[in-house]
Amino acid sequence: MSVPFFVAQEIGRTLIGENEWMPTVTIDVSDSPEVADLARVHAVEGIGDVSTHAIRRDDMVVVGVQLTKPVEAIFAVAFHYELHREFLQEVADAGTLLFATTNTETAHEEHPLWLSVDIDGSSLRRTLNLDDK
Repeated sequence: MSVPFFVAQEIGRTLIGENEWMPTVTIDVSDSPEVADLARVHAVEGIGDVSTHAIRRDDMVVVGVQLTKPVEAIFAVAFHYELHREFLQEVADAGTLLFATTNTETAHEEHPLWLSVDIDGSSLRRTLNLDDK
């Protein structure tokens, strides 16, 4: 089984409540209909069981997401360590990350769908604090 792999496109924050902002990353799911459908499932069924794990390889931090309920799915998103380190620290502090899933062919025509997942902040902090070697 191949794991859908995405590169973080745009990062930022989304207003989700009065003065409540959630770290957000945009990923292009054009070639991954199973990941694209997760936002719909999330809206209808709720997020269910999710686990995350982060690893660092050289100048990249890869965040893996695995869902087991209500559907089984797995995907990974790569972030550039130096460019996104502060953002990823914010994600670890918030303990959550909002994925804005979009299709590059229709992104200018419609709003992205959202998938919010809890992030293992302790694990992400440990990954970010690895000594450069």
